[in-house]
Formats: sequence, C-alpha cells, structure tokens
Amino acid sequence: MVSPPPHARPHSEWLAHLPRGHRRRYRPGESIARPEQPTNRVFLLDSGLARICLNAASKELVLGYLRPGGFYVTHTRAWVEALEPCEVVSWPVEDMLELVTREPELGLAAFREVGRILHGALSLIEDLAFRPVESRLARFLLAERQTQGTDRIRLIETTEALACALGTTRQTLSTLLNRLVRECVIARPDRRHIQILLPARLEEMSELSSG
Repeated sequence: MVSPPPHARPHSEWLAHLPRGHRRRYRPGESIARPEQPTNRVFLLDSGLARICLNAASKELVLGYLRPGGFYVTHTRAWVEALEPCEVVSWPVEDMLELVTREPELGLAAFREVGRILHGALSLIEDLAFRPVESRLARFLLAERQTQGTDRIRLIETTEALACALGTTRQTLSTLLNRLVRECVIARPDRRHIQILLPARLEEMSELSSG
C-alpha cells in the first residue's frame, strides 16, 4: 500500500475565498474546453475527472488528466473532456492577476498544475520515443498507483482508450495485461480495476529501454 500524495489543504477551502467564478456542470463525454473556443478563461475542476488530449485525423493522444483541484486554461490546442460528471469554476484570464494577488496559493497551485502537465507531456514523448510498450505500461501502472494512493488501481478509461494513450493497439495491450496476470504481477478482479501484486517487478519493467 502506498500513501496518498500530500496536499497543503483541500482546494475547496481556499476556493471559498476567491471572487465568485462562473460555475458549470458537464456530463461525461462533454467538452469542457476545445481549441476553437472563443473565450479565454482559467478554470478549476471542483469535482469529477477530465482528460486533456490532442485530436487530429481521427486520432487521439492523451496528455494527462485533471482531478479535483486541477487548473487549466481554455485557450490551448488541446481538448479537455469530462470523463465523469464534472463541476468547473472559471474566471476570465485577465482576472488572473487580481486572483493571484488576493490568494497567492491560487498562483502556486496553478504553477504546480502547469508543471505537472508539462512533466506528463515530456514523459509521454520520452516513453513513445525510447521505451517499448511493456515499459510504458509498467510506468503507467506505477504512476496511477502513486496518484490513487493504493495498489488497487481504478482504470480511468476503457482498454481501447488506454491502448491509444500508450501508443499501442488494444490487442497488444490485452496480451500484455494477460501475461502480467499469468506471471502474478497483477490481478484483474474486474474490468475496471487492476490489483498490483509485484510492484518491484513493474519497477524493473519500467527501466527497460528499446535501445
């Protein structure tokens, strides 16, 4: 069992100290932000789960996920899509300076979130360029283990979507998962969960390089 990542204080505490923002709910599958969106706003995910991705020629590349307390902006080349019922609070970008002045922790949280997303994007590029699929899968499982704070990982999306995010096919990913189950590295109690049994073995796999 791993410990949950520490937080200075719940985002809902300091959210109450900010000027009133525009609050909106989104259904699963609904776009929270898209490239052609005319307005430029900073938003905070107050509840739910969303993914950040690039779309081109019917292909999709997942850059990362937003969880409660995560910040993002609408004016980027990426899409932000709700995976669960989401509630978002947003402010015009031009109001950001005032918000940061009134609540410095907001600025720190925003910088942390930008750094997290950038780190994730660079890791994705590194994985696709230098690591084989089994290494990418191991790194994903270990990262989710750390993020979710448990050895029982809840899969955020379908196997097909996960395969796309890892830069492989659904068949290849299913084959790898079945192999790890046979080797008792993981267990699959159901389709939505993976139980990590041998994290040390995943650590070994994550270090593998394609050359």
